[in-house]
Amino acid sequence: MIRWQLVLAAAAAALLTACASGPQAPSMPGDFAADGRLSARGDVADRVINESANFRWRRTGERIDVELGSPLGDTQARLAVVAGQATLTLADGRSATAPDADALLTELTGLALPVSRLRWWLEGVPSPDTTVDELEADGASRRFTQDGWEVALFNAEPYPKRLTLKRDRFEVRIAVSSWQ
Repeated sequence: MIRWQLVLAAAAAALLTACASGPQAPSMPGDFAADGRLSARGDVADRVINESANFRWRRTGERIDVELGSPLGDTQARLAVVAGQATLTLADGRSATAPDADALLTELTGLALPVSRLRWWLEGVPSPDTTVDELEADGASRRFTQDGWEVALFNAEPYPKRLTLKRDRFEVRIAVSSWQ
């Protein structure tokens, strides 16, 4: 049985990345970084999840690196994504590799989460590859539904400071403490 720390590490890492070879958001420079916290709570595939982590997300050209840490600051996992490969390395040295972050998350956890879209949502825009069902804007906050996920972006000028992602009985909250 997979420990929930591994599930959180894989889910959080995958949620904070996307296929590095995909198109880039026109408003976001190619290289940037974000630090913050995330929490995942609710039921997914008959599993109860209630976890949180700190993250450091870096994009340099086509490479994305994500470090996930415990609330106390210990690094629990590192994810590296380049075109055609995603590798997750846990603090104890175990690692797994797959063609992309979507496949890696599914392989490790069996969970299907919006990996390829989160990269866009984190940058404050809907993913360009699927239809946006609903779009509301109120000042620096935006809400929309995409692929069954309710996405709320708060203080999103120029990039969101907080995000909430909901689907059925599962919710992910992301708070970005700094953009660089």
